[in-house]
Amino acid sequence: MVLDRAISVSDVLRATACATPQRDAVVDEAGSLSYRQFDETVDRLAAGLQRLGVGAGDRVAYLLWNQRELLLSYFSIARLGALTVSLNFRLTAEELAYQLTAAKCKALIVDEDLAGLASQAVANSGLQIQVIVCGNGGRPDQLRFDDLLGGSTEDIASFPIVSSDADSGIWFTSGTTGRPKGAVVKHRSAVAAATLSAIALGFPDEVRSLGVAPLFHRGAMENFALPVVMCGGTNFLFKKFDAARTLQNLEKYRIQLAFIVPTMAWQLVHEPLAEKKSLPHLTHWISASAPLPPVLAERIQERFRLPNGVTNAYGITEMLFVSKCPPAMLTKKLGTAGLPAPGTQIVIHDEKRGVLPHGEVGEILISGPTAFSRYLDNEQATREAIINLNGQEWYRSGDVGVIDEDGYLAIKDRKKDMIISGGENVYCAEVELVLIDHPSIREVAVVGVPDEKWGEVVVAAIVKAADAPIDLDDIVRSCASLASYKRPREVVCLDALPRNSFGKVRKDLVREMVRERLPATMRVRRAS
Repeated sequence: MVLDRAISVSDVLRATACATPQRDAVVDEAGSLSYRQFDETVDRLAAGLQRLGVGAGDRVAYLLWNQRELLLSYFSIARLGALTVSLNFRLTAEELAYQLTAAKCKALIVDEDLAGLASQAVANSGLQIQVIVCGNGGRPDQLRFDDLLGGSTEDIASFPIVSSDADSGIWFTSGTTGRPKGAVVKHRSAVAAATLSAIALGFPDEVRSLGVAPLFHRGAMENFALPVVMCGGTNFLFKKFDAARTLQNLEKYRIQLAFIVPTMAWQLVHEPLAEKKSLPHLTHWISASAPLPPVLAERIQERFRLPNGVTNAYGITEMLFVSKCPPAMLTKKLGTAGLPAPGTQIVIHDEKRGVLPHGEVGEILISGPTAFSRYLDNEQATREAIINLNGQEWYRSGDVGVIDEDGYLAIKDRKKDMIISGGENVYCAEVELVLIDHPSIREVAVVGVPDEKWGEVVVAAIVKAADAPIDLDDIVRSCASLASYKRPREVVCLDALPRNSFGKVRKDLVREMVRERLPATMRVRRAS
C-alpha cells in the first residue's frame, strides 16, 4: 500500500514543485506564486529559521490569517523537522499563552494585525520566544518575516532528512477537563489525511480551492490545503471571511472546491449578492465542523444552483476526515454523517458489551492511518482516548452515534458536552471553570442551544449564591478571558441543577429546563 512508504509533509510540496513548477501554487491578496517560486521561498524561510536556531524537534507557532505566509510557514517548519503549532486568532492572550507554554515554543510567526495580541501572549507565557512579524509592524526586538527570506540558501544542504514517523505538528483541541490538549501528529498521519481526502472527495485535476474555513484548524489544512498541493492545484487565500467578497471570489476565480462550515454557509445564503450568483464551477462544496441541517443544504442549492450539491463530512482533530455523506443521502437519511472515508474504520462501542451491532447506540470508535499519535505531555489523556480491540488501536471519539443497516453513521450526541458554535469547538467545562469563580454563582452548568446562524450558542444555567445579587451583564463580563465565541450568549437562573444518584449534573435535563424557560426568563447577552 502506498501509505506504507509514506513521505514527509515537506516532500509533498517538493514533489509537486518538481512535477508542475510553473503552475500557480498560491493566489492571495499579494498576488500569485508558482510552485517553483513557492518551494524556493519555503527553502529560504527554512534557512532563515535555521539561522535562528530552529532545528528538528523544536516547536514553532504561527498566528496568521488565511494568507501565503501561513502555508509557507507550515511547509518550512516541516522541512526542518520542527513541529508546527497552529494558533487560533480568535483566542485571548491568556489562552494563547497557555498553548505557547504547553508546547514550549521557540518562535512565533504572526501577522502584523495580530502582533499586539501575540506580544501580550508571549509576555504572559514567560518564555523567551522569538517573534517574527509578517508586514511592517512589530517592535524593534521582533524580526520581520521578509528579512528571513533574504539570506543565503546555502544551508539547504544541511536540512535534515525528515522521517514519515517524525512528529509534524501539535494541534490544540480541548477536553472535558476544560484545559486544551495538544494532539501530536506525525508526518505519516498528515500525508495519509491528504491522500485519503483527495481520493474520497474526488479532487479534480489542477483543482482550484478557496480557503474559506480558517487554516489554523487541522482539518482545513490537512484535509484540504495539503491535498490541493499534493494534486498540483491552487490554493486561493484571503485573510478574513466576508460573505459578499467570498461570493465574488468563488465566481471570479471559477473555484471548484471550498470547505465552508454551516455558520459561514448561513451568511452566504443570506447575503444579498446570493440572489444573483450561480456557481456552475463549484463542483465540491464541502460542509463539516458542525451538523448540516437539510434545510440549509436545500437553501444553498436554491441560491447557487451547484452542479453536485453539498457534501457533508464528519471529522475530529485527532482523526480528521472520518466519514462523508453525498448530497442525495442528506434528505433520505436525516441526521446522517455518511459512510466511512477510505482507509477508515468506524464501530459503535459499549464499555460492557463491546462492539455493538448495527442499529444500536453507543460511543463512536475510529481507526485509520490519519490518527494522531498522542496528547502532548499527557499520558493519562492518551490512555483514556485510545482503546485496544483485538490488537488494533481505536480512538474513542466521545461522540455517541449509531450505524444503520446500510452502514451509514448518525451522530446522536456528544459525551464530552462539546458545543460547536460557528464551526469552533467550545467545551462546557472550560467555560464553567471561569463562571464558577463569580461571587454570585453557586453552581453552573453550560450547555449548547441550537441557533440558525451559529449552529449552537453557549448558554449558562446558574444557581445563585445565597443572598447574592444577580447582574447578568457582570456575569458575561467575567468571561472576558475567554474567546468571544466561548462566552455565554444567554444566561438562565435555576433553583437547582438536576443531578443523578452519584451527584453528577444531568446535562440532558439542563438542556430541557433551559429550553422550557427560553420565552419567559432568558436574558440574551451578545458577546463582543
